[in-house]
Amino acid sequence: MTKKNIHDAHRQRMRAKLLKHGGDVFEPHELLEMLLYFSITQKNTNPAAHALIDHQSCLQLLESDTEQMQQAEGVGPASAMLIKTSGIFSRRAVLEAFSKEPLENTFQRSMYLYMWYRGKPASTVTALLLDVDCRVIDNVILSQGRYIRPESYGDLILSYAKQHGAAGVILAHNHANNVREPSIEDIFLTGQIRKILENSPYTFYGHYIVTSTDCFSCPDV
Repeated sequence: MTKKNIHDAHRQRMRAKLLKHGGDVFEPHELLEMLLYFSITQKNTNPAAHALIDHQSCLQLLESDTEQMQQAEGVGPASAMLIKTSGIFSRRAVLEAFSKEPLENTFQRSMYLYMWYRGKPASTVTALLLDVDCRVIDNVILSQGRYIRPESYGDLILSYAKQHGAAGVILAHNHANNVREPSIEDIFLTGQIRKILENSPYTFYGHYIVTSTDCFSCPDV
């Protein structure tokens, strides 16, 4: 006969509370504790949950690498992978929701790009391709780690826009130094891409810069 898990009653109460009242009535560590039920089946998951989240935000935890998570006491490979996959799935769900609606204003575009860039390497430059209704077609990577010539970005954008049947384009990148202010190079690049796309069939909706806490539209010259 299988020995009854002494934590079953507590787990049942926590799950019933979640189903009845939703997630807002729980502290972050309690939600994480319940998530860990699926990877830690016979032990109290509360200590592991506290070890993981007490000194960082929920978002920081979800974006941690699995080796870092396993440094917390009681957290093994299965738990780390469960948390990592949950974070990726949650981010994908948010992006999917934004993709179904037109990105008609700066706020919507900023939110989409902020979520898309979570966990991406620094200095990743992309072209967000939009259809005639400003819905997302794709966000294609143009370069990583360094800027290339504006003319080269222009050629890539025109090529991808034609290939995907886009109607509009947003240039975007994330700052390696996480500074909010645009650099002189950022402003110059924005102006050059605007000029390149002026005589194209594609509407240029600007250049957005992403940091770990913000996303904003870069001015141009």
